[in-house]
Amino acid sequence: MIKVAIEHTDNYRLETIKDTLRKCFADLGYPEKNLFGSVIKPGDRVFIKPNWVASRWRVSCPHKDTLYSVITHPHVIEAVADFAAEALQGQGEIIIGDNPSIDADFAELLEFTGIEKIKNKYDVPVRILDLRPLVCDDLRNYGKKYLMVPQEGDPLGAVEVNLGRDSLLYGIDPVRFRGVFDERDETIASHTGERHIYTFSRSLYDADVYISVPKLKTHQKAGATLNLKGLVGTISNKNQLVHWQVGYPEIHGDEYPGKEAYEAGMREKVKHRGAWPGNDTIWRMVADLYKGMKMRDRRYFTVIDGIVAGEGQGPFCPTGKNANTLIAGEDLLATDCAAARYMGLDPNKIRYLRYFLDQVYEGISLDKILVIENGQIIDGFFERETNYADFLVMDQWKEIKYMKPNLPPKIIHSLLP
Repeated sequence: MIKVAIEHTDNYRLETIKDTLRKCFADLGYPEKNLFGSVIKPGDRVFIKPNWVASRWRVSCPHKDTLYSVITHPHVIEAVADFAAEALQGQGEIIIGDNPSIDADFAELLEFTGIEKIKNKYDVPVRILDLRPLVCDDLRNYGKKYLMVPQEGDPLGAVEVNLGRDSLLYGIDPVRFRGVFDERDETIASHTGERHIYTFSRSLYDADVYISVPKLKTHQKAGATLNLKGLVGTISNKNQLVHWQVGYPEIHGDEYPGKEAYEAGMREKVKHRGAWPGNDTIWRMVADLYKGMKMRDRRYFTVIDGIVAGEGQGPFCPTGKNANTLIAGEDLLATDCAAARYMGLDPNKIRYLRYFLDQVYEGISLDKILVIENGQIIDGFFERETNYADFLVMDQWKEIKYMKPNLPPKIIHSLLP
């Protein structure tokens, strides 16, 4: 059985978070001392990846809650780093980094979170990295690669991985593929024939231990963004990330559900392209990223920050939800399945999760996941007739809600034109 721990706290005080994580470690069967000792060894390079998708609320968001409904709280990151440093015993390195959204202001993000204070906290070196080689310094230029500003990115460079026929984009005509930029030639060239290329940041990809610290949050293109969807932040060349296929189903696209919606969307100043369950592309990209990560042998751990979570219009404009939860485990896929179910979603209806569950990928199936909440094994966690934390979803995503008899889905207004 693969264990996933769910523990609760109602605040972000550092010591409270550390105490809550100690309970998670106990749930997972870890020793009381040197809690990360079975995952981290002295001399390891430990990469901690938070969700740093944004540095501020976008102007287009219909409401503006706490930014910590969007990004990982720094005290969760610091608590993980504290335990990692203890396990390293003065040998090795901690790197904290991400490839945020291309328009995020990293200096602003560091100032807002105050995370740099931990750089000299431990007896091992700590680096905090913005892994992006290109940034957008003016949101009006978003999507135009030739207007992006170059920067150093990952000081160790990148690792190019070709999934070939193992890619879930293999066999699909790439002519309508759309990445981050309007210039689609690069996206198409990265996913043509038996070439399905993803360029990972080397500092992250070559690390001995990868610790994912995402936000517990819904996503309007993929249903939920946790560990697997968060792997978008491992990629340095964002134009290789196929988010949708231009157009609508009648012309072999999945950007919008139909011609009318497509034409209306093109007239909108703020577009929501690919933001519907019929997007048959983005879930494939997410699954590809997980396969690409698993091509290298490393150790994993995750702590999902759901103390303040994000529901509704994620990833950039969610409504804050006090879910008061940390969810932890060694297996990213199993932990995502438990986290999705805790959100009130059905893991089998989130397509990138369903793909791996159908494949029983690396032995993962729902009946092999043992969920421990508040120190107690939860029998039938995935089958219980409850929506647990009952997250709001956009109404086009209502079908991913876990449905118990006579319980209508809890939704909010659609963004579709």
